[in-house]
Amino acid sequence: MSVDKAGDRASSFVVCGHNPLVYQLAAQLVERFPEDIVTVVIPDRRGSYVPKLERLDRVRILCAERLDEETLSTAGVAGARALALVDQADVENFHAALQAHELNPDIRLVIRMFNTGLGFRIRTLFADCVVLSISEMAAPSFIAAALGEKAMEYLRLGERTLYVTGPSGIPDATMVCGLTESASGDVRMLASTRSDARALALSGRRTPHVLNSRRRWLLQFRYLFRHNLVRLVLVLLALILLGCTLMAAFGNAWGDAIYETLLDAAGAAQPERDRDPIFKVLQVAVVFVGLTLTPVVTAMVVGGVLRAQLSEQIGPEPADFSGHVVVAGLGNVGMRVMEQLCDLGVPVVGLDYDENARGIALARRLGVPVVIGQATWENTLAAAGVSRARALVLLTSSDAVNLEAALLGQSYHKRTHREDLQVVLRVSDDDLAERVQRSLGPSVVVNSVFQLAAEGFAAAMAERRVIATLPINEATLMVAEVPVEAGSALVGKPIRIAGLPVHTRVLALQATVGAELEWQPDPESLLAAGNRLVVVSNRTGLDHLLSQSLEQSAGSEPRASGDDPAEPDSVTV
Repeated sequence: MSVDKAGDRASSFVVCGHNPLVYQLAAQLVERFPEDIVTVVIPDRRGSYVPKLERLDRVRILCAERLDEETLSTAGVAGARALALVDQADVENFHAALQAHELNPDIRLVIRMFNTGLGFRIRTLFADCVVLSISEMAAPSFIAAALGEKAMEYLRLGERTLYVTGPSGIPDATMVCGLTESASGDVRMLASTRSDARALALSGRRTPHVLNSRRRWLLQFRYLFRHNLVRLVLVLLALILLGCTLMAAFGNAWGDAIYETLLDAAGAAQPERDRDPIFKVLQVAVVFVGLTLTPVVTAMVVGGVLRAQLSEQIGPEPADFSGHVVVAGLGNVGMRVMEQLCDLGVPVVGLDYDENARGIALARRLGVPVVIGQATWENTLAAAGVSRARALVLLTSSDAVNLEAALLGQSYHKRTHREDLQVVLRVSDDDLAERVQRSLGPSVVVNSVFQLAAEGFAAAMAERRVIATLPINEATLMVAEVPVEAGSALVGKPIRIAGLPVHTRVLALQATVGAELEWQPDPESLLAAGNRLVVVSNRTGLDHLLSQSLEQSAGSEPRASGDDPAEPDSVTV
C-alpha cells in the first residue's frame, strides 16, 4: 500500500474506484470545496486518468490492491463526510459500503450500481446512502442531444421519468407543476403552467408498439412481394400452370391434364412411350419444374419460421418506422437510453451485433425492433432505417466503432437527404470527446459517460438525502428522499403542507421501508412516523423540509409552511 500525502488534514471525501470517473469526481469535489481534502483509493497507477489526477491540488492518492477495512481506515473513512464507491462491480461496492459503515455509521455513502433494483433495497441498510447508475445519469444528455432539445432535461426515478417539457404541453404524461424562474435565478413551482412557461412532468411506462391487424396484413403482403424466394415460387407455379394448359390444349381433358400435371410436378411421373412427342416434352419440363419447386418451398417455409421467431423475440419490423431514433449498442448505457426514449413516447429501433446483449430482453418487453449486425456495416444501417431516422445514437463500448459508424451513418444519410443526420456518440475519454466534437461539427454530439455522471456523483456526496439532481438552465432542482421521524412536525399532517409552497413538490410516498412507492399521492393523506417522501425541491425548500422531518426537541415550535409571509398561498401537490 502506498500513499501520496496532501497535507496533514484529515480527508473530507473519499473516492474509491479504477476508471476515469475517479478523476472527474475528484476534480468536481476540489472545485466545489476549496478547503477540503479528497482521498482517492485506486489499485495502481496504470490508468490513463492517473496523470491528470496527480496534477489536482488537495488530492491524496492511496494505492491498494484490495479495498478492505484496513485500506478504508487508512483512507480516513472514519472521519470523512462522504465516501463514493465508483467501480462497476455491484457486489464489491456493496461489500465495501458495509465495511465503511462499520467504521463510520454516519458517513454519507454514494454507491455506483447498475442493478438499481438491488440498490433501492440496500439503501435501507445504511443511515445515509444513495445509489446511482452512471448509465441512467448519462442517458438524459444523450437523449436531449438526439432530440435536439438541449433545454430539456430528463431524470429516471424507478419506473418513472421526471422531465422538463416546453410550453407546447405534456402529451401522455402527468404534470407535476409549472416552472418559473425568480429574479434571483431560483426555480419556483406553480400549481399550473402558462402557455409560455415550462413544466415538470412525470411519465410512466409506455405501452409497447403494437401494429393493428390491417397494418400487420399490409406488412405481410409487402414482405411476400419483396421476397426473392416468394417471387421465384410464383414463377415456378406459373410455369406448371402453363404446362397444364398446354396439355389440355393438345388433346387431354382438363381433368386428366390437371391430374397428370400434379403427378409430374410431385415427381411421380410414369413413362408413357405411346404418347405424342410434345406431351413427353411437356411432361419432362413439368417434372423438372416440380423438382426445382420443392427446395425453394422448403427454404421459404424454414425462413418464414425463423423470421416469425425473430419477430416475436426482437420486435416489429424496422421498415415500418420513420422519424425514429436508432440506438446502436444495447449495453448498460444503450438500454437506459432506449428505455427512457420509450417512456417519452419516441419511436426507437435498436441495433447490436450480439443477439444476447443485455438490452435485447428489455427491447422485447418494450416492443422495440432490434437489428442484429455491426454498426459499421452499411446494410445494417439500412436495415435499421437510418435513412429515415431522426437521429443515430452510438453507444457501443468501442470508441473506434462509434467513430466509424458516425461517419458512415452521415454519409449514408446524405445520399437521400440534404440535411445532416443528427449523430450522438459515446467516447471513453473526456479530452478525446472535446477534440472529436470540434472536428466533426455541430451535427455530431460527442459525450463522455464519466464526465456526464461526475456532477451528479459530486452533488450526491455534498448533499445529504439528495438522490438525484435535475439542472434547469443555470439553476438545479434536487430530488431527495426524506424520512418522517417520530415526533417531527410532519407526523399527523397532510402531505400538502410538507415543505414550502413554490419550493417543494411531493412526487411519491413510501408507507414503510421496502414498500412500493405511491406516485403522486393524495395531498390530503396524513403522514405517519416511518413514512418516506420522495420530493423535488430547490435548496430553500429542501432545507425547510428536512428541518420539519426531524424529531423536535421539547419546547421547540417549528414554523409551519404557511407562516412565511413572503410565500404565496399553498399549492397542492
